[in-house]
Amino acid sequence: MRPLAIYVGGSTLTSTVPGLSIAGPSPEGTLYTPSLDLEYLVLGMPKTLNVVPMTPDGLPTPAVITRAVLELIKVPYLVVDAGTYYGIRAPHVKLPSAKHGGNVAEGPALQHGTASLLLQEGRALGLTVSRSHDVVLIGESIPGGTTVAAAIMSASGMDGVGYVSSASPDNPKDLKRQVVSKALSRLRGGLDVLSIVDEVGDPVHVTMAGIAIGASEAGASVVLAGGTQMGAVLAILRGLGFDTSRLSVWTTRWIADDGSSNIQAIAKAFDVRDLEVSEISFSDAPYEGLRMFEAGFVKEGVGAGGTMVLASKMGFSNSEIKSAIYSEYKRLKDLGKA
Repeated sequence: MRPLAIYVGGSTLTSTVPGLSIAGPSPEGTLYTPSLDLEYLVLGMPKTLNVVPMTPDGLPTPAVITRAVLELIKVPYLVVDAGTYYGIRAPHVKLPSAKHGGNVAEGPALQHGTASLLLQEGRALGLTVSRSHDVVLIGESIPGGTTVAAAIMSASGMDGVGYVSSASPDNPKDLKRQVVSKALSRLRGGLDVLSIVDEVGDPVHVTMAGIAIGASEAGASVVLAGGTQMGAVLAILRGLGFDTSRLSVWTTRWIADDGSSNIQAIAKAFDVRDLEVSEISFSDAPYEGLRMFEAGFVKEGVGAGGTMVLASKMGFSNSEIKSAIYSEYKRLKDLGKA
């Protein structure tokens, strides 16, 4: 196995709707999260803000899982800026058309034609970097992403809100339906999928779709490493005529067991034959912040589940994976005390 991991970051002003996302200290603070996640992933600490990437009560970003596992398995990886609000102050690839998305409840997500450009640029990147790899894993960091993903899936005829999860134990479904309903009310009949993304989408999911196309053209097997947001990527790909049955979706047990969402229904709707779930549990974790995952917090993000599944496929045991995560969490916790 010669894997490559790619983590795509971006922002949508949809995340600033009060009550919609807990992936940040405040609604406005969610706009920092992709920058902080991906800086931490590469450098071990964020740079845009001098903060330890966990809440005061110890709940960490899922990037803690991803970084710890990447350090364990020594797989090459790449960070991509598809449209973060504050940029990424760490080595990364920034797409030429990178632009954060607007609040889809209030107006178009992207300037007309941007989704097409991001798709093309993502495809070129995927084709370029994947030629010497047989597995390409693609993850994301975009607060508010499940709501926007629900809009994209709903525009393709699915009950998007019914399928998507939340970083909170209390999935704000009513608020998500209000936002999605406002977004969809602007759609005209006969729009192609990229025009739909321009109106109700975001920069990340369409970039992931482009990378998936390019990596597939390079001969790699493509893994969407994430939770219910992957339904948006799959909807975009199907709308473009791509055979989504060729893709894998790898995620966490916390997503698979989430009663407020349905990753299994998403996989079935897009004929995904390889839906795999990491067996990792934090029920025995020595840190309360990690045990909060078992109570329904966070669940997934920054490719955490897919990266853990990849480690298992490479022969690493669950105890080795958890030990790496616990050690990285302790490092961060100690930094927070310094």
